[in-house]
Amino acid sequence: MTSSIQKQIKLQQEQTVPFGTFVLIFIFGGMYVNAASKGGTRIVDWLSSNCYVSLHMHKLIGDMITAFTGVMTGKMAMMPVLTDNFSKYCAIAFTSTFANLDLIQVAGSCYFVWVFGASLEQRIGVGRYLMLAALSTILPWLVLYFELGVHDPAACFYGPFYMLACFIGATFVFPPEKKINAEWFRSSRGNIFAPPTELDLTSKYKFKPNLFLFLFIAYNAAIWYFYHTSYPSLKTMSPMAGFFALGIGYVIVAILVFSATGSFTDGPIRLMTVKMYNDILKLDVGHEVAIRGTSQAMGLPPERVREWVMAQKGKMQVS
Repeated sequence: MTSSIQKQIKLQQEQTVPFGTFVLIFIFGGMYVNAASKGGTRIVDWLSSNCYVSLHMHKLIGDMITAFTGVMTGKMAMMPVLTDNFSKYCAIAFTSTFANLDLIQVAGSCYFVWVFGASLEQRIGVGRYLMLAALSTILPWLVLYFELGVHDPAACFYGPFYMLACFIGATFVFPPEKKINAEWFRSSRGNIFAPPTELDLTSKYKFKPNLFLFLFIAYNAAIWYFYHTSYPSLKTMSPMAGFFALGIGYVIVAILVFSATGSFTDGPIRLMTVKMYNDILKLDVGHEVAIRGTSQAMGLPPERVREWVMAQKGKMQVS
């Protein structure tokens, strides 16, 4: 009876592979190989030709805004101009996000995408995660239109700074995770000889977010200083666009959580509660033991835990 109940309410039996994060890492590698194949120092020329050059993009976005205004006022002949400019903008924003100057920057980009992206993907699911990644490659670069239209018109901006800032902003939606005492559940069932629970691919990154946030800031400061002194025309970040990316990451994921839970206030707590419930079920315990354990760990009444677990079934992926 216990096993049948467990199968009915268990949202996900195993930790999913962060497929979306692997896709992003693959694009970083492929983009660098494509740029480096041009040969030696010519990669700087490739970046300047394919990434966000302020003067060129300011004109492109200005034309796009003009065409959009024309379409909104009934001038449908401007629609081809709008779509053409928008597709060019998206292509340049995409290239700028995934471009890197050297192998050190490629390694850093892939590492931080894994640190912040893999854990976020496990929380919101691969589809929502890739949608967030796509928006993070388009929206933050628009801010540079207003910030750099007059200042520094020759600058070439590139790198994953805005995407990563968006991922970091999204993680602020979720409360800090609590660890569970696996040994207590095993011993309470007389199963003291059970093998230890294996860590999933992202577990090592889930309990020290402040450490990795500090490393991310230090890394980008070092990258900025090195490229600012060595290649003044190449730039990797804008504070204003970075804060904007943090904000859109938080807002978009907060809306996604609301759509899955129906609540802005306790939605993240609900998802964390269901996640902990699933983690406890992986210890091969029954439904009621998992409910009581989650209740004690989260400081919530068992009835509330049971209600949230059942209500979450079939909605946002929680692992």
